[in-house]
Amino acid sequence: MTGMPSRFNATPAEIDAYLRTILAEDTYLRFQQAIGEHALAEAVEDAGTVRASADNDGLYNNDWREGWDDAIERVDPDRNGPCPVKLIEFPTAAPRPKPTFPGGGF
Repeated sequence: MTGMPSRFNATPAEIDAYLRTILAEDTYLRFQQAIGEHALAEAVEDAGTVRASADNDGLYNNDWREGWDDAIERVDPDRNGPCPVKLIEFPTAAPRPKPTFPGGGF
């Protein structure tokens, strides 16, 4: 890849290839872990909201609540180690063809 990929039309694989050229593998793993931790924290927050809402409405029993609590505990990044624990490898992508527009616009 030559130069920085466009932020408007770069594919995840193109961004991955660019980052691999400028970052060491360890740094790149930390970057993936920061993204993973943020995504898991949002999932935990959403799951807690769903659990609390259903619980307040009296829709479910104690087994249901324990199931939600267990699921939340298993993915909570504050209670567990970093995620992912090893570098995620993305396949290299073939270059995308340039889009064509009717009438030759753009």
